[in-house]
Amino acid sequence: MQSERTSVQVVEVGREENGRKLISFLEARLGSLPTGLLMRLVRTGQVRIDGRRCKPFDRVLAGQMVRVPPVNVERPEKLARDLPGLQVVFENDEMIVIDKPAGLPVHGGTGWTDSVHDRLKGCFEGQAFVPVPVHRLDRDTSGLLLCAKTHDFLRSMHAAWPTLTKAYLCWVEGTWESTGWRTIVSKLAKAETGRGEQVVSGQGKRAVSHVHPLLGDGQKSLLLVVLGTGRTHQIRVHLADLGHAIVGDPRYGRGGGLLLHAAALSWPGHEFFVLPSWQGEFRIERICAQDMKDILATAPAKEGAI
Repeated sequence: MQSERTSVQVVEVGREENGRKLISFLEARLGSLPTGLLMRLVRTGQVRIDGRRCKPFDRVLAGQMVRVPPVNVERPEKLARDLPGLQVVFENDEMIVIDKPAGLPVHGGTGWTDSVHDRLKGCFEGQAFVPVPVHRLDRDTSGLLLCAKTHDFLRSMHAAWPTLTKAYLCWVEGTWESTGWRTIVSKLAKAETGRGEQVVSGQGKRAVSHVHPLLGDGQKSLLLVVLGTGRTHQIRVHLADLGHAIVGDPRYGRGGGLLLHAAALSWPGHEFFVLPSWQGEFRIERICAQDMKDILATAPAKEGAI
Protein backbone atom coordinates (compact mmCIF):
# COMPACT_ATOMS: atom_id res chain seq x y z
CA MET A 1 0.00 0.00 0.00
CA GLN A 2 1.09 3.53 -0.77
CA SER A 3 -0.01 6.47 1.40
CA GLU A 4 -0.45 9.98 0.07
CA ARG A 5 -2.00 13.15 1.48
CA THR A 6 -4.26 15.14 -0.77
CA SER A 7 -4.44 18.93 -0.72
CA VAL A 8 -7.46 21.08 0.15
CA GLN A 9 -9.81 21.11 -2.83
CA VAL A 10 -12.39 23.82 -3.42
CA VAL A 11 -14.56 23.13 -6.44
CA GLU A 12 -17.16 25.42 -7.98
CA VAL A 13 -20.41 23.85 -9.18
CA GLY A 14 -20.83 24.47 -12.91
CA ARG A 15 -24.05 25.47 -14.58
CA GLU A 16 -24.36 22.06 -16.24
CA GLU A 17 -24.06 20.40 -12.79
CA ASN A 18 -26.92 22.36 -11.21
CA GLY A 19 -29.20 20.01 -9.24
CA ARG A 20 -26.79 17.08 -9.16
CA LYS A 21 -26.49 15.04 -5.97
CA LEU A 22 -23.45 16.03 -3.92
CA ILE A 23 -21.86 12.56 -3.83
CA SER A 24 -22.35 12.20 -7.59
CA PHE A 25 -20.78 15.64 -8.12
CA LEU A 26 -17.79 14.74 -5.93
CA GLU A 27 -17.21 11.41 -7.68
CA ALA A 28 -17.27 13.09 -11.09
CA ARG A 29 -14.95 15.92 -10.05
CA LEU A 30 -12.71 14.08 -7.58
CA GLY A 31 -12.56 10.61 -9.03
CA SER A 32 -9.08 10.16 -7.57
CA LEU A 33 -10.67 9.77 -4.11
CA PRO A 34 -12.52 6.54 -3.19
CA THR A 35 -16.31 6.84 -2.98
CA GLY A 36 -16.36 5.41 0.55
CA LEU A 37 -13.93 8.08 1.71
CA LEU A 38 -16.02 10.85 0.13
CA MET A 39 -19.17 9.55 1.85
CA ARG A 40 -17.39 9.50 5.21
CA LEU A 41 -16.05 13.04 4.76
CA VAL A 42 -19.53 14.34 3.98
CA ARG A 43 -21.24 12.54 6.85
CA THR A 44 -18.66 13.73 9.38
CA GLY A 45 -19.06 17.35 8.30
CA GLN A 46 -15.66 17.70 6.68
CA VAL A 47 -17.09 18.49 3.26
CA ARG A 48 -18.80 21.87 3.18
CA ILE A 49 -21.02 23.66 0.65
CA ASP A 50 -20.52 27.43 0.92
CA GLY A 51 -19.16 26.83 4.41
CA ARG A 52 -22.19 24.84 5.61
CA ARG A 53 -22.57 21.16 6.59
CA CYS A 54 -24.31 18.96 4.05
CA LYS A 55 -25.49 15.41 3.32
CA PRO A 56 -24.31 13.02 0.58
CA PHE A 57 -27.54 13.27 -1.40
CA ASP A 58 -28.14 17.01 -1.07
CA ARG A 59 -28.45 18.75 -4.43
CA VAL A 60 -25.72 21.20 -5.41
CA LEU A 61 -26.50 24.47 -7.20
CA ALA A 62 -24.56 26.29 -9.89
CA GLY A 63 -22.08 28.73 -8.39
CA GLN A 64 -21.81 27.03 -5.01
CA MET A 65 -18.33 26.29 -3.66
CA VAL A 66 -17.69 22.76 -2.37
CA ARG A 67 -14.72 22.30 -0.04
CA VAL A 68 -13.00 18.94 0.52
CA PRO A 69 -10.36 18.83 3.30
CA PRO A 70 -6.89 17.28 2.96
CA VAL A 71 -6.96 13.54 3.68
CA ASN A 72 -4.56 10.62 3.86
CA VAL A 73 -5.41 8.03 1.22
CA GLU A 74 -4.08 4.47 1.18
CA ARG A 75 -3.82 3.30 -2.41
CA PRO A 76 -2.93 -0.26 -3.42
CA GLU A 77 -0.09 -0.28 -5.92
CA LYS A 78 -1.40 -1.43 -9.25
CA LEU A 79 0.95 -3.82 -10.99
CA ALA A 80 1.46 -3.46 -14.71
CA ARG A 81 0.88 -6.92 -16.12
CA ASP A 82 -0.37 -8.07 -19.48
CA LEU A 83 -2.53 -11.18 -19.16
CA PRO A 84 -3.25 -12.45 -22.68
CA GLY A 85 -6.90 -13.32 -23.16
CA LEU A 86 -8.03 -11.66 -19.92
CA GLN A 87 -9.16 -8.07 -19.43
CA VAL A 88 -7.71 -6.96 -16.08
CA VAL A 89 -9.61 -4.24 -14.19
CA PHE A 90 -7.23 -4.18 -11.23
CA GLU A 91 -4.29 -6.15 -9.87
CA ASN A 92 -2.08 -5.98 -6.80
CA ASP A 93 -0.04 -8.56 -4.91
CA GLU A 94 -3.17 -10.23 -3.42
CA MET A 95 -5.82 -10.17 -6.12
CA ILE A 96 -6.75 -9.79 -9.75
CA VAL A 97 -10.13 -8.37 -10.76
CA ILE A 98 -11.13 -9.48 -14.25
CA ASP A 99 -13.87 -8.31 -16.59
CA LYS A 100 -14.97 -11.76 -17.77
CA PRO A 101 -16.42 -11.92 -21.28
CA ALA A 102 -19.76 -13.61 -21.88
CA GLY A 103 -19.39 -17.18 -23.15
CA LEU A 104 -16.21 -17.97 -21.22
CA PRO A 105 -16.72 -20.34 -18.25
CA VAL A 106 -14.96 -19.60 -14.97
CA HIS A 107 -13.86 -23.24 -14.65
CA GLY A 108 -13.47 -25.83 -17.39
CA GLY A 109 -15.70 -28.89 -17.60
CA THR A 110 -17.14 -31.46 -19.95
CA GLY A 111 -17.00 -30.10 -23.47
CA TRP A 112 -15.06 -26.99 -22.48
CA THR A 113 -11.31 -26.75 -22.97
CA ASP A 114 -11.06 -23.01 -22.27
CA SER A 115 -11.90 -21.14 -19.07
CA VAL A 116 -10.76 -18.24 -16.89
CA HIS A 117 -8.93 -20.71 -14.65
CA ASP A 118 -7.17 -22.31 -17.64
CA ARG A 119 -6.05 -18.90 -18.90
CA LEU A 120 -4.74 -17.96 -15.47
CA LYS A 121 -2.76 -21.21 -15.33
CA GLY A 122 -1.24 -20.39 -18.69
CA CYS A 123 -0.30 -16.85 -17.63
CA PHE A 124 1.18 -17.92 -14.28
CA GLU A 125 2.73 -21.22 -15.35
CA GLY A 126 5.57 -22.32 -13.08
CA GLN A 127 4.61 -20.14 -10.13
CA ALA A 128 4.07 -21.64 -6.69
CA PHE A 129 0.48 -20.37 -6.50
CA VAL A 130 -1.66 -19.99 -9.60
CA PRO A 131 -4.41 -17.38 -9.09
CA VAL A 132 -7.86 -18.89 -8.62
CA PRO A 133 -11.36 -17.39 -8.91
CA VAL A 134 -12.87 -16.58 -5.52
CA HIS A 135 -16.44 -17.01 -6.78
CA ARG A 136 -18.35 -17.99 -9.91
CA LEU A 137 -20.25 -16.32 -12.73
CA ASP A 138 -22.47 -18.19 -15.18
CA ARG A 139 -20.73 -18.89 -18.46
CA ASP A 140 -23.06 -16.55 -20.35
CA THR A 141 -22.77 -13.74 -17.77
CA SER A 142 -20.11 -11.09 -18.27
CA GLY A 143 -18.50 -8.80 -15.72
CA LEU A 144 -16.43 -8.57 -12.58
CA LEU A 145 -14.72 -11.70 -11.33
CA LEU A 146 -12.43 -11.62 -8.28
CA CYS A 147 -9.38 -13.93 -8.31
CA ALA A 148 -6.99 -14.61 -5.42
CA LYS A 149 -3.20 -14.60 -5.85
CA THR A 150 -2.45 -16.04 -2.38
CA HIS A 151 -3.93 -18.68 -0.09
CA ASP A 152 -4.29 -16.10 2.68
CA PHE A 153 -6.35 -13.77 0.51
CA LEU A 154 -8.50 -16.63 -0.74
CA ARG A 155 -9.28 -17.73 2.81
CA SER A 156 -9.94 -14.19 4.00
CA MET A 157 -12.35 -13.49 1.13
CA HIS A 158 -14.28 -16.70 1.73
CA ALA A 159 -14.64 -15.66 5.37
CA ALA A 160 -15.65 -12.10 4.43
CA TRP A 161 -17.97 -13.05 1.58
CA PRO A 162 -21.19 -12.11 3.45
CA THR A 163 -19.96 -8.50 3.56
CA LEU A 164 -19.56 -8.20 -0.20
CA THR A 165 -22.03 -6.35 -2.38
CA LYS A 166 -22.59 -7.63 -5.92
CA ALA A 167 -24.73 -5.69 -8.36
CA TYR A 168 -25.77 -6.63 -11.89
CA LEU A 169 -27.12 -4.82 -14.92
CA CYS A 170 -29.55 -6.56 -17.25
CA TRP A 171 -31.95 -5.79 -20.04
CA VAL A 172 -35.29 -7.58 -19.64
CA GLU A 173 -38.26 -8.06 -21.90
CA GLY A 174 -41.25 -5.75 -21.40
CA THR A 175 -41.90 -2.69 -19.25
CA TRP A 176 -40.96 -2.83 -15.57
CA GLU A 177 -43.95 -1.09 -14.01
CA SER A 178 -42.78 -0.33 -10.46
CA THR A 179 -40.40 2.45 -9.44
CA GLY A 180 -37.80 2.39 -6.68
CA TRP A 181 -36.50 -0.80 -5.12
CA ARG A 182 -38.59 -3.96 -5.36
CA THR A 183 -37.60 -7.06 -3.38
CA ILE A 184 -38.24 -10.51 -4.86
CA VAL A 185 -38.29 -13.50 -2.51
CA SER A 186 -38.82 -17.15 -3.42
CA LYS A 187 -37.42 -20.63 -2.86
CA LEU A 188 -35.29 -22.05 -5.66
CA ALA A 189 -34.12 -25.56 -6.49
CA LYS A 190 -32.81 -27.49 -9.49
CA ALA A 191 -35.30 -29.70 -11.32
CA GLU A 192 -35.67 -31.59 -14.61
CA THR A 193 -37.98 -29.77 -17.02
CA GLY A 194 -38.90 -29.98 -20.68
CA ARG A 195 -35.83 -27.84 -21.40
CA GLY A 196 -33.46 -30.03 -19.38
CA GLU A 197 -32.21 -29.23 -15.90
CA GLN A 198 -33.35 -25.79 -14.78
CA VAL A 199 -33.73 -23.87 -11.55
CA VAL A 200 -37.39 -23.53 -10.58
CA SER A 201 -39.19 -21.69 -7.83
CA GLY A 202 -41.50 -23.13 -5.17
CA GLN A 203 -39.12 -25.25 -3.13
CA GLY A 204 -35.48 -25.35 -2.09
CA LYS A 205 -33.38 -22.55 -0.64
CA ARG A 206 -34.61 -19.02 0.07
CA ALA A 207 -33.49 -16.53 -2.58
CA VAL A 208 -33.70 -12.74 -2.34
CA SER A 209 -33.08 -10.19 -5.12
CA HIS A 210 -33.45 -6.40 -4.93
CA VAL A 211 -34.39 -4.78 -8.25
CA HIS A 212 -34.41 -1.14 -9.35
CA PRO A 213 -35.32 0.09 -12.86
CA LEU A 214 -32.92 2.41 -14.69
CA LEU A 215 -34.29 2.79 -18.23
CA GLY A 216 -37.18 1.61 -20.40
CA ASP A 217 -38.51 2.16 -23.90
CA GLY A 218 -41.82 0.29 -23.80
CA GLN A 219 -40.34 -2.89 -25.26
CA LYS A 220 -37.53 -3.57 -22.83
CA SER A 221 -36.22 -2.33 -19.48
CA LEU A 222 -32.74 -1.89 -18.02
CA LEU A 223 -32.61 -3.11 -14.43
CA LEU A 224 -30.11 -2.89 -11.59
CA VAL A 225 -30.17 -6.00 -9.40
CA VAL A 226 -28.44 -6.38 -6.03
CA LEU A 227 -28.18 -9.89 -4.61
CA GLY A 228 -29.58 -10.45 -1.13
CA THR A 229 -28.59 -14.11 -1.48
CA GLY A 230 -26.72 -15.86 -4.27
CA ARG A 231 -28.42 -18.99 -5.57
CA THR A 232 -27.75 -20.59 -8.95
CA HIS A 233 -29.46 -18.62 -11.77
CA GLN A 234 -31.24 -16.56 -9.11
CA ILE A 235 -31.60 -13.32 -11.08
CA ARG A 236 -32.56 -15.13 -14.28
CA VAL A 237 -35.30 -17.18 -12.60
CA HIS A 238 -36.68 -14.35 -10.46
CA LEU A 239 -37.13 -12.07 -13.47
CA ALA A 240 -38.45 -14.79 -15.79
CA ASP A 241 -41.05 -15.78 -13.17
CA LEU A 242 -42.35 -12.19 -13.25
CA GLY A 243 -42.69 -12.24 -17.02
CA HIS A 244 -39.54 -10.23 -17.59
CA ALA A 245 -37.01 -12.76 -18.88
CA ILE A 246 -33.52 -11.35 -19.43
CA VAL A 247 -33.02 -10.45 -23.08
CA GLY A 248 -31.17 -13.26 -24.86
CA ASP A 249 -31.45 -15.79 -22.02
CA PRO A 250 -31.03 -19.21 -23.69
CA ARG A 251 -32.44 -21.14 -20.72
CA TYR A 252 -35.27 -19.05 -19.28
CA GLY A 253 -36.04 -16.76 -22.21
CA ARG A 254 -35.83 -16.70 -26.00
CA GLY A 255 -32.06 -16.97 -26.44
CA GLY A 256 -29.75 -14.93 -28.61
CA GLY A 257 -27.07 -13.82 -26.15
CA LEU A 258 -27.65 -13.19 -22.44
CA LEU A 259 -27.57 -9.49 -21.47
CA LEU A 260 -26.61 -9.95 -17.82
CA HIS A 261 -23.47 -8.24 -16.51
CA ALA A 262 -21.81 -8.18 -13.07
CA ALA A 263 -21.22 -4.42 -12.94
CA ALA A 264 -20.26 -3.65 -9.34
CA LEU A 265 -18.30 -5.50 -6.66
CA SER A 266 -17.44 -3.95 -3.31
CA TRP A 267 -16.41 -4.74 0.25
CA PRO A 268 -14.93 -2.57 2.99
CA GLY A 269 -12.00 -0.66 1.54
CA HIS A 270 -12.55 -1.80 -2.05
CA GLU A 271 -14.95 -0.82 -4.81
CA PHE A 272 -14.86 -1.94 -8.44
CA PHE A 273 -17.18 -0.97 -11.26
CA VAL A 274 -17.19 -1.80 -14.97
CA LEU A 275 -19.78 -1.21 -17.69
CA PRO A 276 -20.82 -3.94 -20.14
CA SER A 277 -19.65 -3.73 -23.73
CA TRP A 278 -23.18 -4.03 -25.14
CA GLN A 279 -23.69 -2.11 -28.36
CA GLY A 280 -26.51 -0.63 -30.41
CA GLU A 281 -29.84 -0.23 -28.65
CA PHE A 282 -28.43 -1.99 -25.57
CA ARG A 283 -25.45 0.33 -25.07
CA ILE A 284 -25.03 1.73 -21.52
CA GLU A 285 -24.07 5.39 -21.42
CA ARG A 286 -21.81 6.92 -18.78
CA ILE A 287 -24.60 9.09 -17.37
CA CYS A 288 -26.58 5.93 -16.66
CA ALA A 289 -23.53 4.50 -14.91
CA GLN A 290 -23.44 7.47 -12.52
CA ASP A 291 -27.17 7.10 -11.84
CA MET A 292 -26.49 3.46 -11.01
CA LYS A 293 -23.88 4.40 -8.42
CA ASP A 294 -26.30 6.84 -6.79
CA ILE A 295 -29.04 4.21 -6.64
CA LEU A 296 -26.70 1.55 -5.27
CA ALA A 297 -26.08 3.77 -2.24
CA THR A 298 -29.78 3.36 -1.33
CA ALA A 299 -29.99 -0.41 -1.87
CA PRO A 300 -31.54 -2.62 0.85
CA ALA A 301 -29.12 -4.51 3.08
CA LYS A 302 -28.05 -8.02 2.15
CA GLU A 303 -29.46 -10.87 4.17
CA GLY A 304 -27.05 -13.71 3.55
CA ALA A 305 -23.86 -14.99 2.01
CA ILE A 306 -23.74 -15.10 -1.77
